[in-house]
Amino acid sequence: MATLSSDFVEDISKDECKEDELEEEEEIEVSDEEKEEAEDKSVIQQQKKPAWAPCFFFRTDREVYSYVGQEIIIEEGLDSYAGMIWPAALALCHYLDTHRQQISMVGKAVLEIGAGTGLVSIVATLLGAWVTATDLPEVLNNLRVNLNRNTRGRCRYTPQVAVLPWGYNLEDTYPTSVYRYDYVLAADVVYHHDFLDELLATMKHFCRPGTTLIWANKVRFETDLTFTENFKKAFNTTLLLEDGEMKIFMATCREEGEKGVDMTEIQDLVRETEEEDGRENEEDEEEAEPQGVNTEEWKEKENDVHEIPMPEKEHNEEEKILYDLEEKEQKEAEKEDEEETDEEDKTKDDGSSCSSANNEHLSEETHMKQTAVQQDTKPAWVPSIISKFGRDIYHYVGEDIVIQESIDSYGAVMWPAALALCSFLENNRERVNLKGKEVLELGAGTGLVTIVASLLGASVTATDLPDVLGNLRSNVMRNTRGRCRYTPQVEVLSWGYNLKHTHPTSVYHYDYILAADVVYHHDFLGELLATMKHFCRPGTTLIWANKVRFEADLTFTENFKKAFNTTLLLEDGEMKIFMATYRE
Repeated sequence: MATLSSDFVEDISKDECKEDELEEEEEIEVSDEEKEEAEDKSVIQQQKKPAWAPCFFFRTDREVYSYVGQEIIIEEGLDSYAGMIWPAALALCHYLDTHRQQISMVGKAVLEIGAGTGLVSIVATLLGAWVTATDLPEVLNNLRVNLNRNTRGRCRYTPQVAVLPWGYNLEDTYPTSVYRYDYVLAADVVYHHDFLDELLATMKHFCRPGTTLIWANKVRFETDLTFTENFKKAFNTTLLLEDGEMKIFMATCREEGEKGVDMTEIQDLVRETEEEDGRENEEDEEEAEPQGVNTEEWKEKENDVHEIPMPEKEHNEEEKILYDLEEKEQKEAEKEDEEETDEEDKTKDDGSSCSSANNEHLSEETHMKQTAVQQDTKPAWVPSIISKFGRDIYHYVGEDIVIQESIDSYGAVMWPAALALCSFLENNRERVNLKGKEVLELGAGTGLVTIVASLLGASVTATDLPDVLGNLRSNVMRNTRGRCRYTPQVEVLSWGYNLKHTHPTSVYHYDYILAADVVYHHDFLGELLATMKHFCRPGTTLIWANKVRFEADLTFTENFKKAFNTTLLLEDGEMKIFMATYRE
């Protein structure tokens, strides 16, 4: 197991001591009046938090969260998905913080799989657990720094950091006789990768008798649903929380006869469900053996489970019964929902025959009401969106906007600057009047900014790379058809220096150019600036929204200011929105 090196800890400790001494000197110089003014400003800023801001605030290259009564500073590293904070981590942290009696971490040995930035491990440590945070080697440096920064001097146990590649041969490197944990935690580990089988095998390896596995996930793809089914087959599972497509499961080892595993609740569920279906004579005993399976053969399978942690392994009869019951209950629930919808439609129709268009309108109206109810009961860890199956619902210009994300690229994910720009355009219609204007969006991604601009009355052309256009076009058409005066266009636009031939300014002239979070983790900043210069001609206004993350962002901002006449429209921490015009 990898541990924090003494040299590393010593160096950081010296640096922090120096910082503390400087802070103490500064505090002596600051008067009481200045302190009160600073506190008042802080309160005002918190009250005026913009609509697009989630439940944390921004600092340079870091984000600050608050859990367990502590301020937690997380340094992100966007070189990989593991270097970012994802929604399930926030959900799991909030759940652990608010359910300390149900899930007590005090003095418990905890393993986190795919720790990423380390937020979940930090919260578990602050709650009193002895934590080992694991991930791939390239992630560990940032993970270790975050853990050390946020737990030193606050916790009873020092969290450990270790390399853990998911796989099937973990008994050699992590023998269960040595590595035993009370809790195994995982948040948003089922994502955009090809190692779901290895992940499930890793979960099986560490989730032994006496261990509780807690897995938080937001469903985005069909593979998430497949993994969830395999997860339910592999463990005894309980759904702790469900909010849209955000789910938190608690699981225990499915092997019978092992110490620390209680099968009573599962078997009671089987009997109760079958009794409701009229099969009262089946499953009478608590430890009943599966029907149609030889006793000796059953015991042999039980003993061999831990030796073959493969997701493809054939499951026992009781697991099949549970799976069939879950599938049946799901179908019955869907059927009841359909019947309720039909009854509502019939009631609204007052017995008259309506066209399919009217029925669709009624369905949308029902959906709007459900959305309003969900917004009222939104938990603390959720930002200003509602999670649905593989999609998010935003509300701008008086409309619900359904955005389908596709994590195949950075361009198909919703980033904070897009939300900031949409909010700004909606709340500053007199200052930036898009009605009847020709608008071009660079790097449109999921299309949210284009949709909002279209709803505000603009004739918009959304552009991006070819591999993004399918999802972009779908989102734009879904959310603007029948709502807007102008039908938005979707086109390919590769940033570069030779746009005079492909997009001559005599033909392609726009009133506004919009761009949100286009300065990101790529090597085409020169091409991006050249593209902005090409389209931002006399009479054109360029509006660019960005969150500063890297040194490259600051360099680009300086070059941007040199290339255009710029005005800072909004600044909130590292979130900035600039307005620029042509510089002769």
